[in-house]
Amino acid sequence: MRIRSHRQETRRRTRTAKLGLAASALVIALFATGCGGTAAPDESGQHSRVDTTVMRQIDHDYVPAESPEALVKTDRHDVIAAGEVETILQGDEIPMQAGDEQGEQFVLLKVRVTEAFRVRSANQITDGYAYVALWQGPRYNDPQGTPEFSLADWNRAIPAKTPVLLFLAATDEGMRSGLHGVPANAIPLAADVQGVIFEDGGRLLGGLEELEGQWTGIGSMKELTDRVRKQTK
Repeated sequence: MRIRSHRQETRRRTRTAKLGLAASALVIALFATGCGGTAAPDESGQHSRVDTTVMRQIDHDYVPAESPEALVKTDRHDVIAAGEVETILQGDEIPMQAGDEQGEQFVLLKVRVTEAFRVRSANQITDGYAYVALWQGPRYNDPQGTPEFSLADWNRAIPAKTPVLLFLAATDEGMRSGLHGVPANAIPLAADVQGVIFEDGGRLLGGLEELEGQWTGIGSMKELTDRVRKQTK
């Protein structure tokens, strides 16, 4: 089996802005996408449980916010919340254009919200959980369109109980009914390029992109959430 080319995937992903979903709505709609990316090795010397390879399948052309405060001030997020990863669920398969044999597959990062700093609509948090839609990645050219990274791969890469801070935007899409483990009233949310930050192995770790600038000087999730809390008051 072979995997679709990165060029094909890039062309297909740029159309997902119309759906409000891709790797995330803001990844596509606010920041142009490039070719596939890979995660940088862990040089911290700390034991790492999170493997961001599954999330970093797109290179992003964007201007990063220099600090958490600067990201909050962009005012482009409907939800800013801290919590813990509950699990990764299978999300929708969404056709990008008429005639596509296979749509793009998404997973849902289910996060138990422990503190919400901003929620613009009450239904964006469902029974205490946020559901973050993420592009699952390329698919093999077999009849089933098997994803390169399975749901099990995603759950191994992002373990349950991992602390996370989220900067999310609402999408135009509802959730297809009947998705396993997903409440019928759940709302899919889209992550900012800088909007998924894990605490892993005693350090902070960007999900979709490496942390840079002032972000690298933040030593813990507590310090990060303290700064976000102060800025969102």
